[in-house]
Amino acid sequence: MARDYRPVDRVQPFLLPPSMLDWLPDDHLVWFVIDAVGLLDTAAFHARARLGGVGRRGFDPDMLVTLLVYAMAHGVRSSRQIERLCHTDVAFRVICANDAPDHTVLARFRCDHEQALADLLTATLVLAARLGLVRLGVVAFDGVKITANAAKDANRGQAGLRRLAETHLAEAAATDTAEDALSGPARGDELPEKLRDRSGRGRRIRQALDEIDRAAAAETARAQAAADTAARYQQRADDPDTAAPCGRVPHGVDPVAVAKARWQRERARAQARRDDWDHRTRQAAATTGRKLPGSRPADPDQHRRVTAAWTAYQQAQTRGEPTRSGSTRTTPGGPPGAPSTGTPTGEPRANLTDPDSRLLKTRNGWIQGYNCQTAASEDQFILHAEPTQDANDVQQFQPTADAVTDTAAHLAQQTGRDDLTIGTMIGDAGYDSDANLTTPGPDRLIPDAKHRTIDQRATTTPTTGDPPDHATTRQRMNHRLRTTEGHQLYKRRAPLIEAPHGWLKDRRNLRQFTRRGLSAVRSELHFAAAVTNLLRLRTLSVTTLTTG
Repeated sequence: MARDYRPVDRVQPFLLPPSMLDWLPDDHLVWFVIDAVGLLDTAAFHARARLGGVGRRGFDPDMLVTLLVYAMAHGVRSSRQIERLCHTDVAFRVICANDAPDHTVLARFRCDHEQALADLLTATLVLAARLGLVRLGVVAFDGVKITANAAKDANRGQAGLRRLAETHLAEAAATDTAEDALSGPARGDELPEKLRDRSGRGRRIRQALDEIDRAAAAETARAQAAADTAARYQQRADDPDTAAPCGRVPHGVDPVAVAKARWQRERARAQARRDDWDHRTRQAAATTGRKLPGSRPADPDQHRRVTAAWTAYQQAQTRGEPTRSGSTRTTPGGPPGAPSTGTPTGEPRANLTDPDSRLLKTRNGWIQGYNCQTAASEDQFILHAEPTQDANDVQQFQPTADAVTDTAAHLAQQTGRDDLTIGTMIGDAGYDSDANLTTPGPDRLIPDAKHRTIDQRATTTPTTGDPPDHATTRQRMNHRLRTTEGHQLYKRRAPLIEAPHGWLKDRRNLRQFTRRGLSAVRSELHFAAAVTNLLRLRTLSVTTLTTG
């Protein structure tokens, strides 16, 4: 048995120079990250570097990219925290080779290379595709709301922002007057106005006012488009010579009047069929003395379509009485699928801290943030990640489908693979609209209800074969979702897309953006998705990064 403990001699010098290669085991994540960044195209980072000039030598951009990738892999996004870890953490010391960069270097590097960091998402997909990964037979897509670096209480309406702007200008004028009285007239060497306002408050106020003006213009355009749609729908509903319009009644159209028009149209058609049968019966009796084969059509009020239309008319009257303006009282949020302003009151508002962010509703209440659209491949590589300012997902299917299609074409061109074609894109009910079901593009599965309702339909009323020829686009989609093949395919949506969302929020710590502005947020989201794709390579046991 030993008589003493191991010695603890912290002043003992090394007998031989230490090697960083011995500090960490061969299977440590840091070696994988270093090799992976070495295979990525980082020419855009080197394009801004200045070599051969005066001053101290700068840091290698590849080293800074590797440092940011490894930090993001562990959910570390603070420049100051990365600087501290470069002094205390062995893996960080290995990456920077014991030459720790200052936190200002890291912060400026992020700002100066926003687009290059965003382009790393495509670079990681090219790397994975060259290694034989990225399967596109099934592509799942969804939206995830992420909090912005802004406070909800900083939202102001147009009147409030103009009062703030007047107050800010008054304070600036008072300050100038006091300084002129103290120092006399201008000397000619003062700083520019944009540099004198160190807080940037005036700039943010002007930007917020511009956002409100753009939102008001967009809302006016949406309101006009909705009014035109409602007018066309109402015209078709009132015209007895045209087919009754199907689908959801647009906002601004009285559903009671539409239901009544449908009932009257069906009753008139049933009465016309009965009168036509009576007329042909009398003609046959007069000419041949025989009756027409078959039975007389049912009484118009007893016909199944007439009774169904009458029931719908009664239900419409029960749901809401028409107001004096002709519309029907509805919930404050409007009908499902109606455009949302992204605010609880509907008044155009902007945020003073981050004017590009929006007030969004989530299951846990309202947040100030961005609605980020993502798409994942069959092997859970993030193909698309884009922050948007829309309050809901319904308008984002076409941009997402176009982006995924372009990414697939780019991967096929870069790798020469012929299997990088999109099979079926699967989304949830947030993307349900007639336009999203009929717009050109890849095959898609978009339900009109939650997952449990889709499961219940497939269990209680399963179906097989092709849908009826007279079925609408929505009826065809519901028919497909009730088949065994369609239902099993739709069940793959949640695992494929929800797992990457969890990796972004929990592993990359991306529950809130650290930077402000749509461009900066886009760079941050793309970079987090790129790091997630690199770690997905390692999870799939790709330990030797060689692309042939």
